[in-house]
Amino acid sequence: MSEELMAVIDVMAYGYEVSVSINALDIGIKGGKSESKRLMGGGDPMVSRLPADMKNLACLKSGENELEITYKRLTDEDFGPMTIEVKSAEQFENDEHAFFLREDTDDIDEPKNVTGKFSL
Repeated sequence: MSEELMAVIDVMAYGYEVSVSINALDIGIKGGKSESKRLMGGGDPMVSRLPADMKNLACLKSGENELEITYKRLTDEDFGPMTIEVKSAEQFENDEHAFFLREDTDDIDEPKNVTGKFSL
């Protein structure tokens, strides 16, 4: 049996508009709140049972994965920093992460783009 790919993305983005793509698939993060999503590989048996609007959560591949984040602060109100973290199942148990971003900007005019990679 092949090893199933699984990770979790946690986003804390109060006061931010956010978009996240993994391996060129938009995973449906919108920002403005706390969001957490289970990510999986395309071969995961659960993929066939997902509704159409959740199919992009099957975005992981073995080895290197590419992540693209676009975000913009929407308000001067201080909601604290925006954080985005990706953890594999093993990292979740050990309080480690595959990818971590913390942004605490006062700039509400310009959207920002961040690209990164993580391996599973």
